[in-house]
Amino acid sequence: MRTATLSGLGNSIAMKGFTLVELVVVIALLAILAAVAAPRFASGDIFETRGDAGLLASSIRYAQKTAIAQRKIVYVIHTASPLPGKVSLCFDPGCNQAVINPETGGAYIFSVSKNVEVLPSNASLGFDSLGRAVPDIAASYKVINKKNFAQVVNILVEANTGYIH
Repeated sequence: MRTATLSGLGNSIAMKGFTLVELVVVIALLAILAAVAAPRFASGDIFETRGDAGLLASSIRYAQKTAIAQRKIVYVIHTASPLPGKVSLCFDPGCNQAVINPETGGAYIFSVSKNVEVLPSNASLGFDSLGRAVPDIAASYKVINKKNFAQVVNILVEANTGYIH
């Protein structure tokens, strides 16, 4: 910090302030600190968990809509291995006849992100031609972040109606 004195007409005024070099050094240190600390506060884990939960819910809804349109039972089959796991839509419980993904033209398979785990209440859920859950029991899926286990998103499928929320 530099102190300068102005004197004139018998009055003396002391001015205090920072030099330009001191200000530039402080701003540069704050920028480096922000670049290192900001990613720790704004982790992308919650986005990955919520993103996978949204994709899983839309895949389950697509299975329900396909069952209604095709007038066939469509199964949502979750396999945990190989890691990180995947969800397939099929017309049979053994997944010999896969539902076609309209986006790719191949089998409808949703791969879970590497930091996310999906825990279903039952391994294979199906929907009948009226969109109801098969078997006629409620099902749930927990989408959990493996790094931060506090980040959990639940997807529920109601019995009787097949409503997904």
